Amino acid sequence: MYSLIKKMLPLSVKREVVTALKRENVVLPDSRRAFIFLAADYGNIGDLAITAAQEEFIRSTLKNHALVRVPISRTRTQLSSIKNQINDTDLVTIIGGGNMGSLYLDIEELRQLVIRTFPNNRIVCFPQTLDWDDSYQSLQALERIVKVYSSHPDIHIFARESITRKKLVSLFAEFPNVKLGYAPDIVLSASGTVLGGNDESSPSGILRCLRNDKERSLDVERDRMLEEALASTGEAVEETDTHTGGARLSKEECAKLLASKVNQFRSARVVVTDRLHGMILSTLAGTPCLALPNANHKVRQTYLDWLSQHTRVAFIEPECFEELQETLDGLLLAPQGNPKISPLDPKLFSQLQKALTAS
Repeated sequence: MYSLIKKMLPLSVKREVVTALKRENVVLPDSRRAFIFLAADYGNIGDLAITAAQEEFIRSTLKNHALVRVPISRTRTQLSSIKNQINDTDLVTIIGGGNMGSLYLDIEELRQLVIRTFPNNRIVCFPQTLDWDDSYQSLQALERIVKVYSSHPDIHIFARESITRKKLVSLFAEFPNVKLGYAPDIVLSASGTVLGGNDESSPSGILRCLRNDKERSLDVERDRMLEEALASTGEAVEETDTHTGGARLSKEECAKLLASKVNQFRSARVVVTDRLHGMILSTLAGTPCLALPNANHKVRQTYLDWLSQHTRVAFIEPECFEELQETLDGLLLAPQGNPKISPLDPKLFSQLQKALTAS
Protein backbone atom coordinates (compact mmCIF):
# COMPACT_ATOMS: atom_id res chain seq x y z
CA MET A 1 0.00 0.00 0.00
CA TYR A 2 2.82 2.42 0.90
CA SER A 3 4.56 1.81 -2.43
CA LEU A 4 1.30 2.39 -4.31
CA ILE A 5 0.65 5.70 -2.54
CA LYS A 6 4.24 6.78 -3.14
CA LYS A 7 3.90 6.14 -6.88
CA MET A 8 0.64 8.09 -7.05
CA LEU A 9 1.96 11.21 -5.31
CA PRO A 10 3.01 14.08 -7.61
CA LEU A 11 6.70 14.93 -7.61
CA SER A 12 6.04 18.31 -6.02
CA VAL A 13 4.29 16.68 -3.06
CA LYS A 14 7.08 14.13 -2.61
CA ARG A 15 9.60 16.96 -2.65
CA GLU A 16 7.70 18.91 0.02
CA VAL A 17 7.52 15.84 2.26
CA VAL A 18 11.24 15.11 1.92
CA THR A 19 12.08 18.77 2.52
CA ALA A 20 9.97 18.86 5.67
CA LEU A 21 11.59 15.69 7.02
CA LYS A 22 15.13 16.91 6.33
CA ARG A 23 14.69 20.58 7.20
CA GLU A 24 17.82 22.11 8.72
CA ASN A 25 18.29 24.84 11.29
CA VAL A 26 20.93 27.25 9.98
CA VAL A 27 22.91 29.33 12.47
CA LEU A 28 23.61 32.68 10.80
CA PRO A 29 26.18 35.29 11.83
CA ASP A 30 24.78 38.37 13.61
CA SER A 31 26.35 40.90 11.22
CA ARG A 32 25.02 42.06 7.87
CA ARG A 33 25.09 39.11 5.48
CA ALA A 34 25.60 38.29 1.82
CA PHE A 35 24.24 34.91 0.74
CA ILE A 36 25.53 32.78 -2.12
CA PHE A 37 22.70 30.49 -3.16
CA LEU A 38 23.06 27.38 -5.34
CA ALA A 39 26.75 27.15 -4.44
CA ALA A 40 28.34 24.14 -6.12
CA ASP A 41 29.03 21.20 -3.83
CA TYR A 42 29.46 18.61 -6.58
CA GLY A 43 32.32 17.57 -8.83
CA ASN A 44 31.89 19.97 -11.74
CA ILE A 45 35.17 21.92 -11.63
CA GLY A 46 33.78 24.83 -13.64
CA ASP A 47 30.95 25.33 -11.17
CA LEU A 48 33.36 24.97 -8.25
CA ALA A 49 35.50 27.69 -9.82
CA ILE A 50 32.45 29.94 -10.23
CA THR A 51 31.49 29.45 -6.60
CA ALA A 52 35.00 30.15 -5.31
CA ALA A 53 35.47 33.20 -7.55
CA GLN A 54 32.03 34.58 -6.68
CA GLU A 55 32.78 34.24 -2.97
CA GLU A 56 36.14 35.99 -3.37
CA PHE A 57 34.58 38.76 -5.47
CA ILE A 58 31.84 39.43 -2.90
CA ARG A 59 34.32 39.30 -0.02
CA SER A 60 36.58 41.88 -1.64
CA THR A 61 33.63 44.11 -2.61
CA LEU A 62 31.57 43.89 0.58
CA LYS A 63 34.17 43.91 3.31
CA ASN A 64 31.62 44.49 6.10
CA HIS A 65 29.38 41.57 5.18
CA ALA A 66 29.55 38.03 6.50
CA LEU A 67 29.38 35.52 3.64
CA VAL A 68 26.95 32.62 3.85
CA ARG A 69 27.40 29.89 1.26
CA VAL A 70 24.23 27.81 0.71
CA PRO A 71 25.09 24.56 -1.13
CA ILE A 72 22.79 23.73 -4.00
CA SER A 73 22.04 20.27 -2.59
CA ARG A 74 20.73 21.87 0.62
CA THR A 75 18.75 24.73 -0.92
CA ARG A 76 15.34 23.33 -0.09
CA THR A 77 16.25 22.06 3.39
CA GLN A 78 17.90 25.32 4.51
CA LEU A 79 15.59 27.82 2.84
CA SER A 80 12.93 27.95 5.56
CA SER A 81 15.44 28.58 8.34
CA ILE A 82 17.16 31.33 6.37
CA LYS A 83 13.83 32.92 5.45
CA ASN A 84 12.88 33.16 9.13
CA GLN A 85 16.14 34.93 10.04
CA ILE A 86 16.99 37.12 7.05
CA ASN A 87 16.91 40.91 7.34
CA ASP A 88 15.87 43.31 4.60
CA THR A 89 19.43 44.69 4.56
CA ASP A 90 20.94 41.29 3.75
CA LEU A 91 22.00 40.67 0.16
CA VAL A 92 20.98 37.57 -1.81
CA THR A 93 23.21 36.47 -4.66
CA ILE A 94 22.66 33.48 -6.91
CA ILE A 95 25.46 31.56 -8.52
CA GLY A 96 26.63 32.46 -12.01
CA GLY A 97 27.25 29.93 -14.79
CA GLY A 98 25.47 28.36 -17.70
CA ASN A 99 22.35 26.93 -16.09
CA MET A 100 19.76 29.63 -16.78
CA GLY A 101 17.02 28.56 -19.17
CA SER A 102 15.74 25.23 -20.43
CA LEU A 103 18.89 23.06 -20.55
CA TYR A 104 19.14 22.54 -16.79
CA LEU A 105 15.55 22.95 -15.65
CA ASP A 106 16.17 21.56 -12.17
CA ILE A 107 18.69 24.31 -11.39
CA GLU A 108 16.51 26.98 -13.00
CA GLU A 109 13.65 25.83 -10.77
CA LEU A 110 15.82 26.29 -7.67
CA ARG A 111 16.86 29.77 -8.84
CA GLN A 112 13.23 30.76 -9.19
CA LEU A 113 12.45 29.30 -5.76
CA VAL A 114 15.11 31.55 -4.21
CA ILE A 115 13.79 34.60 -6.07
CA ARG A 116 10.23 33.95 -4.88
CA THR A 117 11.34 33.31 -1.29
CA PHE A 118 13.06 36.66 -0.73
CA PRO A 119 10.85 39.45 -2.15
CA ASN A 120 12.23 42.07 0.28
CA ASN A 121 15.94 41.54 -0.44
CA ARG A 122 18.07 42.74 -3.29
CA ILE A 123 18.88 39.76 -5.52
CA VAL A 124 21.92 39.72 -7.78
CA CYS A 125 22.16 36.88 -10.30
CA PHE A 126 25.85 36.62 -11.19
CA PRO A 127 26.90 36.40 -14.87
CA GLN A 128 25.01 33.67 -16.68
CA THR A 129 24.53 32.17 -20.12
CA LEU A 130 20.86 31.77 -21.04
CA ASP A 131 20.13 28.58 -22.98
CA TRP A 132 17.03 28.28 -25.17
CA ASP A 133 15.73 26.95 -28.48
CA ASP A 134 12.45 26.93 -30.42
CA SER A 135 10.94 23.92 -28.64
CA TYR A 136 7.71 24.18 -26.69
CA GLN A 137 9.53 23.20 -23.48
CA SER A 138 12.07 25.98 -23.96
CA LEU A 139 9.45 28.62 -24.74
CA GLN A 140 7.54 27.60 -21.62
CA ALA A 141 10.71 27.87 -19.58
CA LEU A 142 11.34 31.40 -20.87
CA GLU A 143 7.79 32.42 -19.97
CA ARG A 144 8.29 31.19 -16.41
CA ILE A 145 11.60 33.04 -16.16
CA VAL A 146 10.00 36.32 -17.22
CA LYS A 147 7.03 35.83 -14.88
CA VAL A 148 9.10 34.97 -11.79
CA TYR A 149 12.02 37.34 -12.29
CA SER A 150 9.86 40.34 -13.19
CA SER A 151 7.73 39.86 -10.07
CA HIS A 152 10.69 40.77 -7.86
CA PRO A 153 11.04 44.52 -7.13
CA ASP A 154 14.85 44.62 -6.80
CA ILE A 155 16.52 42.04 -9.02
CA HIS A 156 19.75 42.39 -11.02
CA ILE A 157 20.51 39.84 -13.74
CA PHE A 158 23.92 39.69 -15.39
CA ALA A 159 24.69 38.18 -18.78
CA ARG A 160 28.21 36.85 -19.27
CA GLU A 161 28.25 37.12 -23.07
CA SER A 162 26.54 39.29 -25.67
CA ILE A 163 24.09 36.73 -27.10
CA THR A 164 22.54 36.19 -23.69
CA ARG A 165 22.52 39.94 -23.07
CA LYS A 166 20.57 40.57 -26.28
CA LYS A 167 18.02 37.88 -25.43
CA LEU A 168 17.54 39.15 -21.88
CA VAL A 169 17.01 42.70 -23.14
CA SER A 170 14.27 41.37 -25.43
CA LEU A 171 12.63 39.25 -22.73
CA PHE A 172 12.51 42.01 -20.11
CA ALA A 173 11.90 45.03 -22.36
CA GLU A 174 8.58 45.74 -20.63
CA PHE A 175 9.90 45.34 -17.08
CA PRO A 176 12.09 48.29 -16.01
CA ASN A 177 12.26 46.89 -12.47
CA VAL A 178 14.49 44.09 -13.80
CA LYS A 179 17.98 45.57 -13.94
CA LEU A 180 20.12 43.90 -16.59
CA GLY A 181 23.91 43.97 -16.44
CA TYR A 182 26.83 42.67 -18.46
CA ALA A 183 30.07 41.22 -17.13
CA PRO A 184 32.46 38.37 -17.94
CA ASP A 185 32.18 34.98 -16.31
CA ILE A 186 33.06 35.66 -12.67
CA VAL A 187 35.97 33.19 -12.75
CA LEU A 188 37.77 35.66 -15.02
CA SER A 189 37.86 38.11 -12.11
CA ALA A 190 40.13 35.72 -10.21
CA SER A 191 43.58 34.26 -10.89
CA GLY A 192 45.04 30.79 -10.90
CA THR A 193 46.65 31.47 -7.54
CA VAL A 194 43.41 32.72 -5.98
CA LEU A 195 41.79 29.42 -7.00
CA GLY A 196 44.52 27.43 -5.30
CA GLY A 197 47.02 26.90 -8.10
CA ASN A 198 50.61 26.62 -6.90
CA ASP A 199 52.38 24.39 -9.44
CA GLU A 200 55.92 25.62 -10.14
CA SER A 201 57.07 22.66 -12.28
CA SER A 202 58.09 22.93 -15.93
CA PRO A 203 55.10 22.25 -18.21
CA SER A 204 55.09 19.24 -20.52
CA GLY A 205 52.73 17.58 -22.98
CA ILE A 206 49.24 18.43 -24.20
CA LEU A 207 46.14 18.13 -22.05
CA ARG A 208 42.98 17.12 -23.90
CA CYS A 209 39.81 18.13 -22.02
CA LEU A 210 36.75 17.39 -24.17
CA ARG A 211 33.06 16.93 -23.39
CA ASN A 212 31.18 13.67 -23.72
CA ASP A 213 27.67 14.89 -22.91
CA LYS A 214 24.74 16.79 -24.40
CA GLU A 215 26.84 19.91 -24.92
CA ARG A 216 29.40 18.17 -27.14
CA SER A 217 29.46 19.30 -30.78
CA LEU A 218 32.68 17.71 -32.09
CA ASP A 219 31.72 15.19 -34.78
CA VAL A 220 33.58 12.02 -35.74
CA GLU A 221 35.43 13.56 -38.69
CA ARG A 222 36.68 16.58 -36.81
CA ASP A 223 37.61 14.42 -33.86
CA ARG A 224 39.79 12.39 -36.24
CA MET A 225 41.40 15.56 -37.58
CA LEU A 226 42.13 16.68 -34.04
CA GLU A 227 43.72 13.34 -33.16
CA GLU A 228 45.98 13.53 -36.22
CA ALA A 229 47.03 17.10 -35.40
CA LEU A 230 47.81 16.18 -31.80
CA ALA A 231 49.83 13.15 -32.87
CA SER A 232 51.81 15.26 -35.34
CA THR A 233 53.12 17.51 -32.57
CA GLY A 234 55.12 14.65 -31.06
CA GLU A 235 53.93 15.68 -27.61
CA ALA A 236 52.52 13.25 -25.07
CA VAL A 237 48.74 13.69 -24.85
CA GLU A 238 46.88 13.24 -21.57
CA GLU A 239 43.10 12.98 -21.23
CA THR A 240 41.23 14.82 -18.49
CA ASP A 241 37.85 16.43 -17.81
CA THR A 242 36.44 19.17 -15.64
CA HIS A 243 33.71 16.87 -14.35
CA THR A 244 35.01 14.53 -11.66
CA GLY A 245 31.76 13.32 -10.11
CA GLY A 246 30.75 13.38 -6.48
CA ALA A 247 27.99 15.17 -4.59
CA ARG A 248 27.43 16.90 -1.25
CA LEU A 249 31.13 17.65 -1.01
CA SER A 250 32.54 19.72 1.84
CA LYS A 251 33.96 23.17 1.17
CA GLU A 252 37.44 21.75 1.77
CA GLU A 253 36.89 18.93 -0.73
CA CYS A 254 35.64 21.43 -3.32
CA ALA A 255 38.71 23.64 -2.84
CA LYS A 256 41.03 20.65 -3.17
CA LEU A 257 39.43 19.48 -6.42
CA LEU A 258 39.60 22.98 -7.89
CA ALA A 259 43.24 23.56 -6.94
CA SER A 260 44.23 20.17 -8.34
CA LYS A 261 42.64 20.97 -11.71
CA VAL A 262 44.28 24.41 -11.93
CA ASN A 263 47.64 22.77 -11.19
CA GLN A 264 47.01 20.10 -13.81
CA PHE A 265 46.27 22.75 -16.42
CA ARG A 266 49.34 24.69 -15.34
CA SER A 267 51.53 21.60 -15.80
CA ALA A 268 50.67 21.24 -19.52
CA ARG A 269 52.23 23.09 -22.44
CA VAL A 270 48.84 23.39 -24.17
CA VAL A 271 45.24 22.59 -23.20
CA VAL A 272 42.76 21.53 -25.91
CA THR A 273 39.16 21.89 -24.75
CA ASP A 274 35.54 22.45 -25.72
CA ARG A 275 34.58 23.23 -22.11
CA LEU A 276 34.08 26.88 -21.23
CA HIS A 277 35.92 26.57 -17.95
CA GLY A 278 38.57 24.45 -19.58
CA MET A 279 39.33 27.57 -21.62
CA ILE A 280 38.94 29.94 -18.66
CA LEU A 281 40.99 27.91 -16.18
CA SER A 282 43.74 27.47 -18.78
CA THR A 283 43.82 31.24 -19.13
CA LEU A 284 44.04 31.72 -15.36
CA ALA A 285 46.74 29.07 -15.11
CA GLY A 286 48.74 30.88 -17.79
CA THR A 287 48.68 27.88 -20.13
CA PRO A 288 48.12 28.31 -23.90
CA CYS A 289 44.71 26.96 -24.92
CA LEU A 290 43.13 25.69 -28.12
CA ALA A 291 39.37 26.19 -27.62
CA LEU A 292 36.72 24.39 -29.68
CA PRO A 293 32.97 25.12 -29.90
CA ASN A 294 30.42 23.27 -27.79
CA ALA A 295 26.74 22.68 -28.64
CA ASN A 296 25.61 26.19 -27.72
CA HIS A 297 27.11 29.66 -27.94
CA LYS A 298 28.83 30.01 -24.59
CA VAL A 299 32.41 29.01 -25.51
CA ARG A 300 32.50 30.85 -28.82
CA GLN A 301 30.86 34.00 -27.51
CA THR A 302 32.93 34.16 -24.33
CA TYR A 303 36.03 33.94 -26.48
CA LEU A 304 34.81 36.61 -28.92
CA ASP A 305 33.57 38.99 -26.20
CA TRP A 306 36.38 38.71 -23.66
CA LEU A 307 39.36 36.56 -24.67
CA SER A 308 39.99 37.11 -28.38
CA GLN A 309 42.86 39.53 -27.62
CA HIS A 310 44.71 37.03 -25.45
CA THR A 311 47.57 35.61 -27.49
CA ARG A 312 47.60 32.37 -25.50
CA VAL A 313 43.99 31.52 -26.43
CA ALA A 314 43.00 30.37 -29.91
CA PHE A 315 39.48 29.42 -31.01
CA ILE A 316 38.92 27.18 -34.03
CA GLU A 317 35.59 27.19 -35.87
CA PRO A 318 34.38 23.82 -37.27
CA GLU A 319 34.93 25.00 -40.86
CA CYS A 320 38.53 25.96 -40.07
CA PHE A 321 39.84 22.64 -38.75
CA GLU A 322 42.41 22.57 -41.54
CA GLU A 323 44.24 25.18 -39.46
CA LEU A 324 44.53 22.91 -36.41
CA GLN A 325 48.13 21.88 -36.98
CA GLU A 326 49.41 25.41 -37.54
CA THR A 327 47.47 26.71 -34.53
CA LEU A 328 48.75 23.95 -32.24
CA ASP A 329 52.33 24.51 -33.33
CA GLY A 330 51.99 28.23 -32.61
CA LEU A 331 50.53 27.62 -29.15
CA LEU A 332 53.37 25.23 -28.28
CA LEU A 333 55.78 28.09 -28.91
CA ALA A 334 53.86 30.54 -26.73
CA PRO A 335 55.31 31.28 -23.27
CA GLN A 336 53.27 30.56 -20.17
CA GLY A 337 51.59 33.46 -18.43
CA ASN A 338 51.64 34.46 -14.79
CA PRO A 339 48.96 32.59 -12.76
CA LYS A 340 49.09 35.30 -10.08
CA ILE A 341 47.56 37.89 -12.43
CA SER A 342 43.87 38.07 -13.37
CA PRO A 343 43.46 37.97 -17.17
CA LEU A 344 40.94 40.81 -17.50
CA ASP A 345 40.75 44.47 -16.51
CA PRO A 346 38.89 44.71 -13.15
CA LYS A 347 36.87 47.62 -14.60
CA LEU A 348 34.92 45.07 -16.67
CA PHE A 349 33.26 43.99 -13.42
CA SER A 350 32.32 47.50 -12.25
CA GLN A 351 28.61 47.07 -13.08
CA LEU A 352 28.54 43.97 -10.91
CA GLN A 353 30.28 45.77 -8.06
CA LYS A 354 27.74 48.58 -8.29
CA ALA A 355 24.83 46.12 -8.12
CA LEU A 356 26.29 44.66 -4.95
CA THR A 357 27.00 47.96 -3.22
CA ALA A 358 24.28 50.40 -4.34
CA SER A 359 21.92 51.37 -1.54
